[in-house]
Amino acid sequence: MTELDIAGPSEAIEYLEEIAHAMITLFPIAIDEANGRINRFFSGHQFVTAVEVSVLLHEEPEAWAKSVYYGENADWWLGEDGLEPLPYP
Repeated sequence: MTELDIAGPSEAIEYLEEIAHAMITLFPIAIDEANGRINRFFSGHQFVTAVEVSVLLHEEPEAWAKSVYYGENADWWLGEDGLEPLPYP
């Protein structure tokens, strides 16, 4: 099973888990893929300071889920028709 591999306090890790849950609710993927996509998207990020955690928490889990799934430059908020998910793995 793919686990989340991102450093941070429990608040940040629990929020990343909420994002993963949103992904499996919104898209036809399993938790392993959701965690893998999150690991890839946030690769190199460490949510160890209050500012870094607040940057993570400023968006709803569903918004992060769509950015992780489609890509941060996909403009999914304009409409998801025709959008393709980022290839995985």
